[in-house]
Amino acid sequence: MRFVKPNWVAHTDERDRKAAIFSLSVHPDGTRLATGGLDRKIKVWSTVPILDPEAERDEANPKLLCTMSSHTGSVLCVRWAHHGRFLASGSDDSVVMIWGIDPHGGGGVFGSSEVNVENWKPLTRLVGHTADVIDVAWSRDDTMLASVGLDKKVFIWDGQTFDKIRVLTDHTDFVKGVTWDPVGNFLATQSDDKSVKVWDTQTWTCVASILRPFENSPKSTFFRRLSWSPDGAFIAASNAMNGPIFVAQVIEREGWGADISFVGHSNTIQVAAFNPRLFFNKGDIPARSNASCMVALGADDNSISIWRNTLHKPLVVLHDVFSRPLLDLCWANDGHVLYGCSSDGTICALIFKKAERHFEDIGELDQTEMVLKEYNFVPPRRAIQPANVLRPTSSISNGMVSAPGQVNTLTVRRRPKQKRRIELGSNTSNNSQSAFSAPIQSAGSTLARMDRSEMMAARHGAFTNQSAFGNADAGPSRGTKRMAVDMGDMINQGRVAVGVASSVGSSGMTLRVPPTQTQLEVVSGQNRLQISNADKHQVTAYRGSEKQWEDYLPSSIVSIATSDRYSAISSEDGWLVVYSAAGRRLSTLKLDLPAVQTVFGENHLGVITAACGLLVLDVKANQSVIKNVSVASLLGTNTSISSFFVHPTGVPVVITSQPAAYAYSTAHGEWTIVATDWWTSDAGVEVPGNGPLSVIEREVARLLQERGVANGFDSSAEWTSAMLLGRCETRLRAAELFRSRDEYGFCLERYAGLLGEGGFRAKAEELIRELCGKVESDRGGWDKSEFLPVVLGGLSRSPRLAQLAESWARLLDVEV
Repeated sequence: MRFVKPNWVAHTDERDRKAAIFSLSVHPDGTRLATGGLDRKIKVWSTVPILDPEAERDEANPKLLCTMSSHTGSVLCVRWAHHGRFLASGSDDSVVMIWGIDPHGGGGVFGSSEVNVENWKPLTRLVGHTADVIDVAWSRDDTMLASVGLDKKVFIWDGQTFDKIRVLTDHTDFVKGVTWDPVGNFLATQSDDKSVKVWDTQTWTCVASILRPFENSPKSTFFRRLSWSPDGAFIAASNAMNGPIFVAQVIEREGWGADISFVGHSNTIQVAAFNPRLFFNKGDIPARSNASCMVALGADDNSISIWRNTLHKPLVVLHDVFSRPLLDLCWANDGHVLYGCSSDGTICALIFKKAERHFEDIGELDQTEMVLKEYNFVPPRRAIQPANVLRPTSSISNGMVSAPGQVNTLTVRRRPKQKRRIELGSNTSNNSQSAFSAPIQSAGSTLARMDRSEMMAARHGAFTNQSAFGNADAGPSRGTKRMAVDMGDMINQGRVAVGVASSVGSSGMTLRVPPTQTQLEVVSGQNRLQISNADKHQVTAYRGSEKQWEDYLPSSIVSIATSDRYSAISSEDGWLVVYSAAGRRLSTLKLDLPAVQTVFGENHLGVITAACGLLVLDVKANQSVIKNVSVASLLGTNTSISSFFVHPTGVPVVITSQPAAYAYSTAHGEWTIVATDWWTSDAGVEVPGNGPLSVIEREVARLLQERGVANGFDSSAEWTSAMLLGRCETRLRAAELFRSRDEYGFCLERYAGLLGEGGFRAKAEELIRELCGKVESDRGGWDKSEFLPVVLGGLSRSPRLAQLAESWARLLDVEV
């Protein structure tokens, strides 16, 4: 089994924080996942990047396919029809919405930077409920749709015309769950009146009301999502009690008895979801008498358990999957992938292989149909092929094609030595030699995965072959490795300001402007920039001894910088001019006060002004990426700027005379501490190499040595442990900020060892869950899960955490 938590699947509130995800549903073809959230939106995601690590890393594969925002309240439930052409949603705006695909839609989302790859448009609004719609469900043949809500009513709608068929009013409290009998004979609903009611779908009379398992069930759960087994034999009902124990109750079709329960969760169970596939022992002739089922339970103890009805113990228990209650579960049609969502705003996916124990005897869909036919029930309403569906009939741009009458199938396209992308289509392209495209039906063998040996090789290679300070022009396309540049050399070459003093004036703190000099010169490789303030404030650029270009400014030039690609000058009247290598003016800006320092970091220019203002320009894109940021908070009466540089990713770093080093985080909008005199070393364990962390820490250590002050590690074990852990945690966050993969891996390995030595179980579990995410970057991130073998291996060597590491290794299918 593989456990995945894609952190890019998210709904956000008005403050751009993660909002609760109330419901999710996977499309019948397995390639789309719909989610509904507190932000009143429905989002459709591609499952390919969730299931395929290679596809997730490739930016050519879209992740978010569509955003729908027609509801005016939180979206509490989303459910795909079994034919895949409709999506039904229920909201606390009291409306049920039916969505269908528009083959000619797509494009930007109004009021957002999001772009719809597909366009699912509202086809109709089902109005009738007078309060929140909590749950919706399609009948197996899609002839009917049921909706339930806080108005205590059950609405039955026609699955083709969407006319109202019946309203059931026997419940006396909120109705929070609904499920259809796959045979077609019954409908079951669950309510806060502490009952599960079973309805005859021909007469719409209540044929059973099951009370006993729910007499003591609390009303605290927002949902009571129940599920009917695919063979029609059982209902799994949530939020039941067996004495003081929280259970999911099994209700048998024959006689509606409720004598069996699933026991193990430590809090109320919100949702039960049966695997759509049946299971048959090898050698048995598939029949209703020897079919078994699998069910997943999600609870308010933030955990998931998976059961087989023929076994007394759960197959899998995942503790603390989320940080808040789990609200919904759904299985993919192939029976190998389980999705879950939580009020903490995240989702997870559990991916099982066919060869795994308890999955090797999974049946086919036609075997389920055969079992259901044994009931000899003939529904009075025929299965429908909706006539009012918007059906794509022709090819769409970007390789998105569809056969008439079908919803597009998402595929992952593979081209040798080229980026892969998701395509929408039925594999009808005649150009099979140049681009192979095959529909992905499951999380099985059709999905390419990185071999574990390749993953380990990539991880070890990353520790030796990549530098955070490389030449952006060198890379795989040129067949060269990126070369490291020592930041210390940058400081020594004068490309970083040293000893900028501060003073306090009437308008606040200011920095001293460098005095006007007759001649200024700065050199970078073969490039040399020369300034003459004696006459006409002349700027002259040379490459070697050959003159390249010249320019003139109206006032004296006080600060200059150059690189292989660009040059920048700042004058005493606040001009800031940026030039290309050929001398074209790329930007001419007017600053409030003159710049006291200008430095280049590949395509970025960093500027500190006399007003303590920080500006970072993306010269290549000709735009500001950081502006109006003050460095005053880093300084004081006895503290000045010792050095300043811009990392190639555009992150500015200021090292002060304290000594301390700070990097500006655009995610937080604040300065992040990288190194201080509080903890300048890890008891002698230095970060190796010439990455940003190692260079920064060496510079801070040098300044500390010049001051003759030793960093203080107390003799007590508690003090030492806190200092070492704090240093490692600070290093990890800084490595993420700089996208320094090598240093992140080194610090992570050290951190895992410290957690193991101290037996810090809670911190270790938080770290493992975090490693299921990913670091995103314009320059490419890294998959944090690649470091799981290192972390789990380090924890496994701890006598106190070895069992924890082994259990997580089995859960995540990681070798340690």
